[in-house]
Amino acid sequence: MRTFPATGISLTVKKYRGTQRLVVFYTRERGKVEAVAQGVGKPGSKLASLVEPLTLSHLFFACGRELDRLTEGQVHNPFYNLRSDLRSFAYASYIAEITARATEPGLPMPGVFDDLQASLEALDSGARPQIIAWGFALRLMERLGVGPVLEHCAGCGRPLGADAYYSPAAGGLICADCRPGAGAVQAVSSGTVALLRSLSTFPIDRLGRVSCPANSQTQIRELVRRHIEYHLGFRLQSDRFVREIEDANASD
Repeated sequence: MRTFPATGISLTVKKYRGTQRLVVFYTRERGKVEAVAQGVGKPGSKLASLVEPLTLSHLFFACGRELDRLTEGQVHNPFYNLRSDLRSFAYASYIAEITARATEPGLPMPGVFDDLQASLEALDSGARPQIIAWGFALRLMERLGVGPVLEHCAGCGRPLGADAYYSPAAGGLICADCRPGAGAVQAVSSGTVALLRSLSTFPIDRLGRVSCPANSQTQIRELVRRHIEYHLGFRLQSDRFVREIEDANASD
């Protein structure tokens, strides 16, 4: 049976058959890999630590007709710190879900892997979790060819004026002249526009230093959510978890 090694991050794990688990990894070499891990439900399983969600490992797989099989590996970074902080864990789950749902098996995109690893490392070091998650989501959509237009008006191509709006149908920010007939739009302040551009271009390990006022956080959260739903075609289940955590923090 043909085998292959890969450096990967476990994204999701589900019960499969008996003590088997169906695991989704994102790897540098193969992109998304969906694999079966046998015996994970048994005490003392050597694979259990490898399939724990949000774990970076060096992995070995055996190729299968429909699903590959995880055979062995070694954990490189379990990101213990982000697991101990509920807010960081919520946003890490958000990052894992959008990666698992937006990418296709067998299509390696090393840049996505690098962004994923850098984002988890940033969360593990205590960076502002919402900034890291939104930055990752914007970069992922850009790499997939559906990122929001931020540098100019998505409608007419001219520079954005003082008044800017977000239109899912237009695919990004639009000017006041293009607002009529653009469908449901969202006002975006000039400060938020600058922050969106920073989130899309700054190295991820520097995003934790970005200051984001509460008003801009609300605008960015809504823009990213609407863009994912319109251009990727799904709603993130983890977004509800994130909102519950944020609402709980706001009420404290």
